[in-house]
Amino acid sequence: MNQSNNIKYKAMNIKYIHIIVIFSFLSLNINAQSRNYTSDTLSMGPGYANDLFYSMSNGLISSEPRSGWELAFYTNAFSAGIIINEGVGVELYTYPNGDTSNWTSIDTTGISNWKRISNSPEYWEDGAFNRNALGHPDYGWGVYNMVTHGVTGDSLYIINVPALGMKKLWIVNKMSVDNIYNIKFADLDGSNEEVVALDIKPFADKNFAYYSMETNELKDREPAEEWDILFTKYIDLTYDNEGNPVEYLVTGATSNVDRYASKYNSVSDDYEDWSAKPFDSLKNVIGYNWKSFDMGIFQWTIEDSTAFFVMNDADDVYKLVFTFWEGSGSGVFGLSKELISVSFLNDELESSTSLELYPNPATDWVNIKLDTDVSQEGELVITDISGRVVYKETVRYNSNANVRVETANLTKGLYLVIFNSSEHRKSAKFIVR
Repeated sequence: MNQSNNIKYKAMNIKYIHIIVIFSFLSLNINAQSRNYTSDTLSMGPGYANDLFYSMSNGLISSEPRSGWELAFYTNAFSAGIIINEGVGVELYTYPNGDTSNWTSIDTTGISNWKRISNSPEYWEDGAFNRNALGHPDYGWGVYNMVTHGVTGDSLYIINVPALGMKKLWIVNKMSVDNIYNIKFADLDGSNEEVVALDIKPFADKNFAYYSMETNELKDREPAEEWDILFTKYIDLTYDNEGNPVEYLVTGATSNVDRYASKYNSVSDDYEDWSAKPFDSLKNVIGYNWKSFDMGIFQWTIEDSTAFFVMNDADDVYKLVFTFWEGSGSGVFGLSKELISVSFLNDELESSTSLELYPNPATDWVNIKLDTDVSQEGELVITDISGRVVYKETVRYNSNANVRVETANLTKGLYLVIFNSSEHRKSAKFIVR
């Protein structure tokens, strides 16, 4: 873990993916005659007890009980993101009366007045344990070590676990090279202490490794198949009668990592102009407030004239409309979806050899490495996702060629780099943020 490849809590902070026009090189509109509308009825179970992993292309992938875990660790070896299971009532407090040297002398007097800390409603990797982060090298629960490339815990926490009650908790460290967390927790009086090493490596193909403090087990909850939306319970911002923001447990839809969505209000049933505004990668773009409880008729209603557009892992775009919501008694709800645009961006990448780009994501510049033993002239082109050319240059392709492109004036979003010559075709995607 170094300065150019440091821990990224905001790995999902690719906030805006600008889609401006539909360009035939990258996408194909589905005409009205060939559209395939699909309606799904889903159930989270009574009390919304289950998490639903949903694919826009394949429907429901799996339904998992939300219970059975309290902590989850973001699986990237060079991340330190840790979330809590808010959906089953887990509560977390930063201990305000001392640092880790006070492990044996915890004083919870006045805890009812302490502020609870929650997972970020916007970024998966920014968990409750990271909300007090001060920026590199401080990542909330611990501090990055430039020598070991690990993170050393410097904070104590009080965690309220429904099945266990109040516990004191210390994320002792993370050995990033091995992707192992060492944690310690005990009753407030120090009894029933557990010292645990958690090996995250077996879960590298998932977003999180889920841990049960009750059973001392790491669990694999996420399906192996690709999914786009998780229907779950989480804490988000709502507003009181005076319009003040309040954190509140809600039930709704959260987007998977590296999925993009946008919301349109006051649109007709046949609205399909998904390119009218940017996609957003925040996890709560779809969120919860497309439904509300009408006290006049004493039932749930769906927000009128509202549509979402979701881009999946293949960069295909789907229109999503919710049709009904029955409430916590059954946890049943309905949606309608249709495929609007099929992307050829992945086909372009698969048909060529990859270029090496860094840094990626880029902020002020991106370096494009052209590496081959053959020296020849070619054209280097950068387009946005709509196919609009934003950069073009004739370059000499050889083992020493590196092209530095300024990106500070580019709109935040996803870009495609293509190098073409008589002998080579190479391409890669990069992000400007």
